[in-house]
Amino acid sequence: MSVNPIQAIESSDYFANVTFAGLQLLIPQSDIYSLEPTVDMTPCLDAIGAVGQLQQGNEVWSLYALSSDLSLLDRCPDSYRIAVLLKNVKPLYGLLCEQIDSLARNQISIHPVPTAMRNPKSPLLALALHGEEIRYISSASALTRLFPMTNG
Repeated sequence: MSVNPIQAIESSDYFANVTFAGLQLLIPQSDIYSLEPTVDMTPCLDAIGAVGQLQQGNEVWSLYALSSDLSLLDRCPDSYRIAVLLKNVKPLYGLLCEQIDSLARNQISIHPVPTAMRNPKSPLLALALHGEEIRYISSASALTRLFPMTNG
């Protein structure tokens, strides 16, 4: 099932605040399937750029680790101990992070990405002001732009 990323942002009452490499990325909580420890991660053989995979039942999520500039890392840093499994996307994937918490929509002010920052290949959909900090907003479907397709 594919969800319009802008609709997901506009209709989301809560966001997952995913932290990795000093970056805080907000993803609509409705895009989160589950949180899993990376200790359960196994090597990934079929997804280009994935650092591992997790299996739950009959489903397998390819796991990706990102740097602060949203480029793929070729290994999972030791500090990335949480796998955020995402839904509403095919193929299934997860994002590795250091920390995750939740923010209510009423805790942030959402703003459009400035023209100078817009890029059709970017997964950034909007900016959020939380106190005096600016955070990026994305979605499970928008983040797929960062990942190469599977080998099959």
